[in-house]
Amino acid sequence: MRVLEQFVAGKAGDDEECEDSVVVTAHFVAVVDGATDKTGHRYDGMTGGRLAMLTCLEAVRTAAPDVDAAGMVGRMSAALAARLPSGVAPQERPAAAVGVYSAARREVWQVGDVAYWHRGLPPTGVRTLSAVDHFSAGVRAAVLTAELHRGVPVEELARQDVGRAAIRDVLIRQGLFRNNAEAGEWAYGAIDGSRVPKELVEVHAVAEGVRELVLASDGYPLIFPTLAETERALRGLLADDPLCIGPLRSTKGLRPGHTSFDDRAYVRIALD
Repeated sequence: MRVLEQFVAGKAGDDEECEDSVVVTAHFVAVVDGATDKTGHRYDGMTGGRLAMLTCLEAVRTAAPDVDAAGMVGRMSAALAARLPSGVAPQERPAAAVGVYSAARREVWQVGDVAYWHRGLPPTGVRTLSAVDHFSAGVRAAVLTAELHRGVPVEELARQDVGRAAIRDVLIRQGLFRNNAEAGEWAYGAIDGSRVPKELVEVHAVAEGVRELVLASDGYPLIFPTLAETERALRGLLADDPLCIGPLRSTKGLRPGHTSFDDRAYVRIALD
């Protein structure tokens, strides 16, 4: 297993605030995407998303080579639980999505919306989008589209995202669905210090014929064989859809002064 390319960038250009990252060891490659904070809480000076991301990275670095998906997810969850103060409400817990490749097991493990891609798959890769994010992105798109039809300029909507304001209550409450199998269609998985139900952990075998594999956070909605191609596609999408209500439909858009709508992380490896 060799790393061919890797890249991480914060949406605001500030690496100290970036909540996405890549970790590579002799046995694992992982992309971790810390969830955007909605609470304003800080943990040792960090946002919750950054704390969750850094905690997951360390859990991967110190994992036994032969650990399975359940073991890795359990390690990350326990490590984050140990770093959180007592009494944090479920919907306010720092959280992260993760995608891990295990060289020993030749498997990709996913909790949340970190994607993987290899030749033969569509550019969207294999990624799980939660029902609540799909719903919220749709409501935001509808509100902003209505404002555009009312004659409000794109630039004004980028500065004051009334679409995101419209979904704020859902964004705050959706943590109640996280790792909650009883939430039915709204349930989604993430590392937040609580137990992740088995059905919310995706395990994918990587076929022997696959020679290269890409892991990428959801800051890259389309994934291509090289970083340059993937970045070019992202720039094109941002130019065509800066509010992120069309092909880039999301719960947030491109803010003035930012380089993208979200933090992003990409790693491409050769499977020897």
